[in-house]
Amino acid sequence: MDRYDVVVVGAGAFGLGSAYHLARRGAGRIALVDSLPGPGQGNTGRSVGGFRKGLFTSELNRMLSESTVAFLADLQRSGVDLGMHSVGYLVLLNGPQLEANERAIRELVRRGNARLIDAGELKGLVPWMRLEFDGDEEAAILGLRNVEAALFSGQSGYLDVEKLVGYLHREVLDAGVEPRFNERVRRLRLGPVVSIGHPREPLAWQEKRVEALETDRGELRADVVVLATGAWINELLDPIGIDSHVKPKKRQVFSIEAKGGLRRFFEVEGFNGYSSLPMTFFPRGPYVVPRVRERVLWTGMSDDVGRPWGIDFSPEESFYLDNIYPTLSKVFPVLRDVRPTSMWAGCYSINTIDENPIAFRSMNLVVVTGGSGSGVMKFDAMSRVAASLALGEEEAVLYTGERLPVSWLGIRDRRAEPESFVF
Repeated sequence: MDRYDVVVVGAGAFGLGSAYHLARRGAGRIALVDSLPGPGQGNTGRSVGGFRKGLFTSELNRMLSESTVAFLADLQRSGVDLGMHSVGYLVLLNGPQLEANERAIRELVRRGNARLIDAGELKGLVPWMRLEFDGDEEAAILGLRNVEAALFSGQSGYLDVEKLVGYLHREVLDAGVEPRFNERVRRLRLGPVVSIGHPREPLAWQEKRVEALETDRGELRADVVVLATGAWINELLDPIGIDSHVKPKKRQVFSIEAKGGLRRFFEVEGFNGYSSLPMTFFPRGPYVVPRVRERVLWTGMSDDVGRPWGIDFSPEESFYLDNIYPTLSKVFPVLRDVRPTSMWAGCYSINTIDENPIAFRSMNLVVVTGGSGSGVMKFDAMSRVAASLALGEEEAVLYTGERLPVSWLGIRDRRAEPESFVF
């Protein structure tokens, strides 16, 4: 049996970040445990790696993303290659969407996080993108309406997730964190804070704590346990009666080589310094990400009703053909008859209440979860919150200097508006 001051379970973005900040703050002997052979090999490594600076309708999501993106940008400027490309986010909006989000859009523009581009200007920048669908019966069936405007965030883009994971892994190793890969935590065993020697402890009336982590290689004990297992979090919380308020759902990414007419995606001026179309999104619809270095297009779509909750890493080409392709090929006619060259799947850890992340402490257990597909762009802020919870603090100081009450991310005293911009 090994004993630590802190055991962090899960070596994705939230787990690596939590170990990183705990080590920087001198939290003692720390172990980082993951069932996979190395860091970032779960859903973090399967993500698109997008970051949007403050492009959220929820004030809490805005704080988390702005501070994390500032941290990442400064890290990149310091010489750490994270593969950051600020190609921008371009959110296409039809009339009803523009009207429904008018207040949020006005605030995003006021803060300087985005600007609104009307359809005329957008057509001038990307003349080969189709914006009008009047009289098109197929478009009507797909629910496509004329694009009236687009919200553009020039400080947003994507990074190379493998590079970020590599940096964080090196940092935690240098700080003395002990990695324990290929070790699966099978159970969190509870015990009484004060034992009376009863054989069936802990009893219902006793104050409890996580006494040990039972793994497939033995037992671990710690003063504090940080649980950052993403899509797998309920496997450990459900047996001890704690609700994470998060569920996993499969999301898929399809990669297309930018050959022939698809080179147009990398011949667009006016948005960024890469001559690239920005990452382009249809709210609650498909998206397309021009990857500058690789000269490929990544595309995907979030499907909700009809997609079962659960962990599933099997990509389905039929999902692209039936759900993504019809809309994308209407808006981008150059994609007609184009098929993906590769595909993969992972799981979002979705907070079904308001689609903001969740962090709380119960006993000596800290839970940090609910990235909902935007964990990479919020990981630094959420990791600081997790570290503050582990250290018994009421506030976390974000990278930008903002002070965030940790209770805002919890359940009882939560302060989070439902997020409208979910892609």
